[in-house]
Amino acid sequence: MTRMVLFVSVLLASLGTACAPAISPSGSQPPAPGGPAQPARILVAAVKAEPKTVSPRALGQNAGVSLILSKRIFNSDLAILDNQSNPQPYLAEALPQLGTDTWKVAPDGTMETIYRLKPNLTWHDGTPLTPDDFIFSWKVYSTKEFGSAGTQPFSIMQDVVAPDDRTVVIHWTRPYPTAGSLQSLGPGYVGMPTLPRSILGPALESGSVDAMLNHPYWSTGFVGLGPYKLDRWEPGAFLEGSAFANHVLGAPKIARIKLEFITDTNAVVASMLNGEVQLAGDSALAVSQVPSLMGQFPEGAASVVWSAIQWRSAHFQNRPDFVSPKELQDLRVRKAIAHAVDRQGINEVLYNGHYPLADTIFSPTSDLGRAAEAAVTKYPFDLRQSAQLIGEAGFIKGSDGYYTSPARARFSPQVRVNAGTDNEAEMSALAAGWRQAGYDFQEFVLPAAQAQDVQSRSIFPGIYAIGTGIGDSIIDAMTSTNVPGPDNQWRGSAYDGYSSSEMDRLIAAYSTSLAPADRIKGAVDIVKLYSNDLPAISLFFPASPVVFSSVLTGPRLGPPEGNGYWDIYLWELR
Repeated sequence: MTRMVLFVSVLLASLGTACAPAISPSGSQPPAPGGPAQPARILVAAVKAEPKTVSPRALGQNAGVSLILSKRIFNSDLAILDNQSNPQPYLAEALPQLGTDTWKVAPDGTMETIYRLKPNLTWHDGTPLTPDDFIFSWKVYSTKEFGSAGTQPFSIMQDVVAPDDRTVVIHWTRPYPTAGSLQSLGPGYVGMPTLPRSILGPALESGSVDAMLNHPYWSTGFVGLGPYKLDRWEPGAFLEGSAFANHVLGAPKIARIKLEFITDTNAVVASMLNGEVQLAGDSALAVSQVPSLMGQFPEGAASVVWSAIQWRSAHFQNRPDFVSPKELQDLRVRKAIAHAVDRQGINEVLYNGHYPLADTIFSPTSDLGRAAEAAVTKYPFDLRQSAQLIGEAGFIKGSDGYYTSPARARFSPQVRVNAGTDNEAEMSALAAGWRQAGYDFQEFVLPAAQAQDVQSRSIFPGIYAIGTGIGDSIIDAMTSTNVPGPDNQWRGSAYDGYSSSEMDRLIAAYSTSLAPADRIKGAVDIVKLYSNDLPAISLFFPASPVVFSSVLTGPRLGPPEGNGYWDIYLWELR
């Protein structure tokens, strides 16, 4: 056992986390009944944090924490990804098909896609949904002042028109591979969420940016199209919804749902065991707690499915104005630090081996992902290689075991994470391994409130370990236009400041490739450049546990890109 693993074992013991044998993921059918004696009338779900909005795609700085469950239950879209990552029609009768009249590509690369809406669609407040709402959504998200105009798909939409009262026609300035399956309810948004003109229209027409950004619609006044309508939102405590009878796929079988914001994972465990909470999702539980929790339930009283919905990585600060120590700008130094990360050891000790190791942003469960995995430059745990690289950069290890820079100052970068049991344990394990290798890393926890602020997330000095979407859901976020800063009022999600004109070119080529072979080549080119530039150390595909009582039927296992909550309207309480 390595020294790092020994340290982490001691760390876990001090935190009181359990290292019981791993629990196997459940199949599509839950075990036999055995939960609380009285089935609940309402599905109570614990989530890690309170969202600033339940809209799939917020404006400006309102984005906050992204919680898939809260987005899913209150929203619907033109399409939705099922739990096998296949796009399904939702508000649309059918999805546009390439090479037909519903999806045309002109010789100059411009496109047209046609979505025919299902009949008799209504918002939660009873107002009819019309194509005009989609035109309004395009106008809002394409307005520069609201922060989304430079991101896909809005940056490449020429216009949205409505030839009749059920047809939405989108004209594109260039090819866009997912133009035929616009959805925004999965692990990453790539679609065009629908906005109600009847509610937000006056704010847009007022010309006031603040009137739109601060409209109650984005918080307690939200009105959507999903299986549940928002009835009550108690800030800092919970939000509650009731089944929407006119939901396009049918009224939900569970009459009410309540999402409780429980930041204390131990409180989630207690609530699950006493039957007050029937489901813990959206990172409400620490991975390390799951084996112990499952062991406390009577046999068959609860199940767990593992949903790998993120790419976990440790990002270097790439902005010269913020990076400290300055030596982190040296590629040899970044490579040396990467080679000093024992990912497998951290995975086994902290996550019971549930986290697949990640070398790229693409999950290796598809032809594209497998090709990217084979092409990427990898940085295996190798302390000898780490020492060689840091020595080539002019560093010297002192008698205290720590490296000093060429300027003869101790090399003491900072590593930070967002507050959270798993995040903080992971940070301590990373820092311990680096310190044992001679890198005197200092640990910093970003409070939950600050973690929802783009500027606070962006100005870290050293390394920031975070989880983001997978594959296509974050490709656009890697472009230079998405780097937050003072010039764009801190809008964007490329928090590490990585900017490369060559990467911009490769992403543009990938994003316009419609043929599968061209997309695979584009993905390979992207991961090659990214891994060679090394703006971030690729760590894991975190598998978030969804634990649920046997009184609930419905949650199922799926691939990383799927949406485990997509069919929540079919779930049942017994």
